[in-house]
Amino acid sequence: MKRFKKIVLLLLGMIFILILILGFNTSLEVTNYTYKNTKIPDSFHGYKIAFISDLHHENFGENQSTLLEAIISQSPDIVVMTGDIVDEDHTDMKPVEDLLKGLSQKYPIYYVSGNHDICAAAAKQYQALQSLFETYGVIDLDDKQVSLEKNEETIRMTGSMWRSIYVEDYLELADPSYFNILLYHGSDIFDYVAPFGYDLVLSGHTHGGIIRLPFIGGLITNTRDFMPSYAGGAYKQGISTLISSRGLGDAIIPRFNNRPELVIVTLVNH
Repeated sequence: MKRFKKIVLLLLGMIFILILILGFNTSLEVTNYTYKNTKIPDSFHGYKIAFISDLHHENFGENQSTLLEAIISQSPDIVVMTGDIVDEDHTDMKPVEDLLKGLSQKYPIYYVSGNHDICAAAAKQYQALQSLFETYGVIDLDDKQVSLEKNEETIRMTGSMWRSIYVEDYLELADPSYFNILLYHGSDIFDYVAPFGYDLVLSGHTHGGIIRLPFIGGLITNTRDFMPSYAGGAYKQGISTLISSRGLGDAIIPRFNNRPELVIVTLVNH
């Protein structure tokens, strides 16, 4: 009996250690979504969007080689970044520059700001980020709209600057005659954004709930909100679908069961 108990305890200990090893795995994960909507023009059927959020100066491989290889291997048409590329706690801009340099000659890059990008404490980092945008041709979509055109067909992509409250006071209704994409940093306010009629919303901010529990999902956001509703994955309200990225960088506590995530969204119309 004593020997049996020792074996059970040993097995439980091994399982616990394995859970810890797997839980603290920080290797990059690529998540693919296929988004279907009949409003998508034929020319954009199969159109791929590489979706980056919450980098927080994080480095993946030498000179961002791991992240760049992961993006390039997916052959996207464009790259979008939904904020918190920089923050107030890091000053090394090399990881950011390596990423932009590696992407800029291959893909159009679009950006909207996050709360850490534009906070007062990160003013120098944000200024350096804007300078890198000029160098590498990144399009800042804060409160702007762009028409993406292919074979004389068009979809629209709108960006909204980070605002912690009352984003609905600054957001315009989507034009239903187009297929509309919205870039906004905060997945957590999808309830307020959904009524504006954007077909596809790409957001981050919640870091996947930082600690992710099986069958439950994210436990806490980087803003200390417990059990967030939109902590990573695809969600639908009315005609709007949110794809919430778990992001790439660290937050207030280490990630657990929550690998850094590069999102690839493929648009299809049938």
